[in-house]
Amino acid sequence: MSKQEAKGIAAGLLFAAILLTAYYFMFSNVTAEEENQLTDAAVEQHLEENGMVMLKKEEYDALNEQKITTDKQKQDDKESEEEKEEESESDEPKKVTFTINEGSTSLEVAQSLVDQKLVKKSADFIDTLQDMNKETAVQPGEYELQSDMSAAEIVDEITR
Repeated sequence: MSKQEAKGIAAGLLFAAILLTAYYFMFSNVTAEEENQLTDAAVEQHLEENGMVMLKKEEYDALNEQKITTDKQKQDDKESEEEKEEESESDEPKKVTFTINEGSTSLEVAQSLVDQKLVKKSADFIDTLQDMNKETAVQPGEYELQSDMSAAEIVDEITR
């Protein structure tokens, strides 16, 4: 076999390999794409096997709107119950034993008053202390306070 013949065989093999590769990439992708296409039946079967459901957009939107309405109604009910509780609590003044420890600051006292629901805002109580010039006159001890007392009345009581 001569060099010329060997080159011809090599060129023929190379040309055949190129043709086969081109055919594979052009025509085999079409069949692979056809195999990977999902049908509605296949999707429904997969969902059913995994315990899932499929909803149309309209159904989803209706359910979502219903959930929002229900959540809002629950929130409104909760708020009205809290208002009723506050009203019932505010109807009857309660007697509260309030303790001021040695070394407590005015801010700590104000926060304790808020925690025990004797005043609504600690800043208002501090303002009342400052207006009455008694911010340093708070005395440690135990005090019997009423839940309906004003901030000024509480200041008078704890600064004796």
